[in-house]
Amino acid sequence: MPAAFNRKVTTEIDDAPLEVLEGALPADLAGHVLFQSLSLLPGDAGFSGDGMVWRLDFDGPTPRITSRLLRTTDYIMGAAFADTSYRFESRGMARLGSLGMQNQCNTALVGLHGNRLVATADGGRPWEIDPATLNPITPVGALDEYRPVVDLPFNRHLCPLTITSAHPPFDAETGEFYGVSLSTVPIPGLVFFEVLAWDGQGRFKRVPVVTGDGRPLLVSQNAHQICVTRHHLVILDASGTIEAGKLLHPPNSWEAGFTQVPRPESYLYVISRDDIRQTAGGVVTQRAIVPRESGHFMVDYDSTPDRLVIHSAHTSASDFAEWIQPYDIHPHTRAPNRTELINAITPVNYDIGVVGRYEVDARTGAVLEQNLFYDDWTWGTGGLVARNPLTPAATLGDVFHATSGFPTDLAVDRVARGFWSHPYRIVAIDELPWDGVPSGLVRVDHDAGRVVDAYPYPGDRFGWTPTFVPRAAGATGSDDGYVVTVVFGDEATERSSGTEMWIFRADDLASGPVVKLGRADLAVPLTLHSIWLETTRTTRPDYRIDVRRELTERAASWQLDPLVASILETEVLQPYEAMAS
Repeated sequence: MPAAFNRKVTTEIDDAPLEVLEGALPADLAGHVLFQSLSLLPGDAGFSGDGMVWRLDFDGPTPRITSRLLRTTDYIMGAAFADTSYRFESRGMARLGSLGMQNQCNTALVGLHGNRLVATADGGRPWEIDPATLNPITPVGALDEYRPVVDLPFNRHLCPLTITSAHPPFDAETGEFYGVSLSTVPIPGLVFFEVLAWDGQGRFKRVPVVTGDGRPLLVSQNAHQICVTRHHLVILDASGTIEAGKLLHPPNSWEAGFTQVPRPESYLYVISRDDIRQTAGGVVTQRAIVPRESGHFMVDYDSTPDRLVIHSAHTSASDFAEWIQPYDIHPHTRAPNRTELINAITPVNYDIGVVGRYEVDARTGAVLEQNLFYDDWTWGTGGLVARNPLTPAATLGDVFHATSGFPTDLAVDRVARGFWSHPYRIVAIDELPWDGVPSGLVRVDHDAGRVVDAYPYPGDRFGWTPTFVPRAAGATGSDDGYVVTVVFGDEATERSSGTEMWIFRADDLASGPVVKLGRADLAVPLTLHSIWLETTRTTRPDYRIDVRRELTERAASWQLDPLVASILETEVLQPYEAMAS
């Protein structure tokens, strides 16, 4: 695993040209690739970095790259209160403090009608950003439209403890966007789950979700991924447990190293979209259970009210909510993990990946039919994927997966031990590929259940964050375009920092990249999810949340310490409004 995978980057790049390092740039490559990354500060670990959004531009004679820290009010508060007792401190999965949980919007990007772009995370409301400037425009929803896990009548959190989803879906056919707010605290009276239905400009419709026995839905791990079919909203209780030791202690403490492996099955909750539209109260969900963990999933958009199809590239025997601690050792060699990888996340599946297609009865949650496959290309499935956004969404068809392989340098003994008795294990523990399996770019036909094409990255490189770019002029075929990937490496040259952008023909991955792009000073931190836009021009309604009003109301509740309101006014709101104007 290249050390560059764990690079900490806070410096932005402003419209810089990328050099062709190898190959030739396709003439029909067009539009813009945008992706999220984690800008970690020196005291951060894991996923607790600020959102840094990147844009690759292919609309001129030379490809260019820009990055911007996402300067929301939460981001500005982090710097404004950094030298006070109210500062936010890393807890690995987030930054916490007496002002609440900093909403970092650092995980994914969702497109809306009019070329609008929304940045998301699992902890906090999304923010709409301008694709042209990468500056924030407005939060999506007022703070009082989300139900926080905890709130007080005094010393109210300026950054409420709100659990959401990093993948809130938008249905381009109907124009509906679905968010959530929920609690994972399994204590009666503190359990809730609300669907937030939005038309893109008004207030949310808030809909409580209950199970068949009338109890509030408890998602016990997280709601990282949500998908829509024509008739259903489907919510995954995703693999990844956030233990109390991680939230209450510094990220390199012994307490933060306590591990509780995720549930070995995937729980998927199915809700009728018609029920959400028509109800004046709550809705009932049905639960489908399939073997093996899932961090992400996909669905066929075509469905009937009583039937849907779910696809998952399972994260077999894996817990994504972990990072390497200074005291960690390798499960096989028993040697300490590499120093330069301390605090890196660990996308390691301690078993071979399995790709599943499940036909589900939406009225009962019963799995009516399942088709599973795995082969040598499915090590490290379940993370980042790309698909031609212009391809009809009726069935899933071909999807391009970034597989992590078996990155042995990131294997951690305290995490691996929890999966030794995994009930669905395929590869025996002593037969795991401890020498490592390279990362890959893999094209999977999810309808047929097979790998169509694949490319293994060189063993000293790590390929990540694929984005499908349709050929210019609106190509709709599943392989009619290119796949742009971020490739981490440590071997710097006069022309390349070692981290590069590799571009593949979507219909011929095995032949390798057609072009490699880079710069000598290109420093990219860990990247996550991405999106392709044809243009950066947007049309949008006059929708803006009054952040001044909602934040000053909360600051006024800190009556015993007027410093909070003072810092908020002079060091947060005034700079934010100057930027926003």
